Order: sequence, then C-alpha cells, then structure tokens
Amino acid sequence: MNQVDLSSLDIEEYFSTINIDKIKDSLSDDKYKMITDRLELLIKADLNTILKYVNIANHYSKEEKKEIEEAFNYTAHRKKTNFMEHFKKLNIKSCPFCNNNYIYFYKKDASDDYNTLATLEHYYPKAKYPHLSLSFYNLVPCCSICNSKFGGTISHIGKISHPYRDSFDENAEFSVKLKRFENNLELDIDLTTYNEKAKMSVDRFKLDEIYKEHKDIAKEIWNKAQFYNESRIDELHKEFYSSMGYTKEDVKKMVFCNYLKKEDINKRNHSKLTQDILKQFDLGI
Repeated sequence: MNQVDLSSLDIEEYFSTINIDKIKDSLSDDKYKMITDRLELLIKADLNTILKYVNIANHYSKEEKKEIEEAFNYTAHRKKTNFMEHFKKLNIKSCPFCNNNYIYFYKKDASDDYNTLATLEHYYPKAKYPHLSLSFYNLVPCCSICNSKFGGTISHIGKISHPYRDSFDENAEFSVKLKRFENNLELDIDLTTYNEKAKMSVDRFKLDEIYKEHKDIAKEIWNKAQFYNESRIDELHKEFYSSMGYTKEDVKKMVFCNYLKKEDINKRNHSKLTQDILKQFDLGI
C-alpha cells in the first residue's frame, strides 16, 4: 500500500532473462513487426513509456492477440528463478494492493522452478495488452485474491493506484468510529480516499468490504492504544527494555505487533490499518 522501493531493480539483468530471439521467431509475420521492432523498449519500459505504447496492439484480432500472448509466454517465465528473483528483491511481504494477505517467493524443489504464495498482477491485462506481458513495470507482486477473485473491469484499467509509482497510503486513510451502548462498545472501520486512483483501487479490490470484516483487529488496536499511551510506552522502555538494547520504537512495535513506519507497510499485513488507528489517537511514530 506504500510506494514500492525499486532501488534493487536492475532492468538490464531483468531483460537478459528473456529470450528475445524466441519471441521474434514466434512472431515472424510482418504484421507483428510493430511489436518485434520494439521488444527491448517494451520490456524495459518505465510507466511513462508504457503509456506511449499501451495501445499499439489494439488493431489486432482476438486470435492475433492470443498468438502474441503465447509468444511472450509469461506463464513459463514466472516459474524461472532468474526471472522471478527480480520481483523477490523488491522485498514485498504483504500484498501492496490490499495489505491483507502475505506473499512469498520460494523454490518449488531442487529444480529451477519457482513457486509462490503470490502472483504477478498485470496492471494492463495481458489478454488485452499482450505486448506488455513481460514488461517489468506492468508486473506487480500481489496476492492471488487481488489478482484473480477481484478481477477488474474496463473502467479500472490504468486507473488504479500503481504500487511502483503511487502511494495508496498517502491518498487513503483508515479510521475507527466508536459507539457505546451501556457496557458494550461497537467499532466501525471507515476508509476515506483522497484521489481518484485510490478510490478506484478501493472499488477494484473491495477494500472497504474486506476491512469491515476486521473490526476485531481494529478493536484490539484501539484497546491497546487506550492502555499503552506515550507515558506507558516510556515506562515500559525505561524499566524493562532499555537495558536490553531496545529503543522506544521497538517497544511500540512489540506492543502493537506491527511495523509503525510507512516505509515498512509492505512488510506485514494490516500495518496501514495499525498505523492509521494509532495516528488517529496520536500514537504514531
């Protein structure tokens, strides 16, 4: 949900994992020349460049688009270590779209095949934009639920937050509303968006509906926030943890069982929810 750090990306190394000649051989017909002449450009393309070439396959028929998709052969690539390691290096542990499911990359066995508890979301769907099937900036590690169950519509294409460029965290915010009924406390979770891309992401991935089911998690965070105020955190740090080498920030992380800095949101599930609730009660870091 926070913008992904791309400092580990070596686009030249990524490009070297793809057999360009094989793709060209599969698309040797002159009608595909518009794509084959630009293969390197398309695969390395950053988001601004992708926008310039996103529609160059529009004139192809459904059958021709399928042929292009088969030539790029994304399915075979996502099983290979040298291809997938570039996405693993991004160090995303929690789905950057929902922050609700963990994602992991691991070798399936002693072979070179990669398996994942993740998938790669094609920001521009490969069925409609097959020429972008292997473009690094068109592939975002995410959970299989966001990738498949919450498949987007035409209205979502190119309009949701892109984790490589946009920070959903900065353009949306969770908050809790408390309702007291005698001795009972009820809690509702609100998700407010501040721009159209964040709004479209909520709609595409049903984030408001998902987080309505996490009232118990939000209530636990709220309960801890009432007891572990700043003075209590200071007390715990001074009396127990300081001598062990822990910082006050470490104590907060242990108390609330999550990362409390926005740059760490993609490392653990529900970290944004945790951070936003603590911010609401002036307990953020």
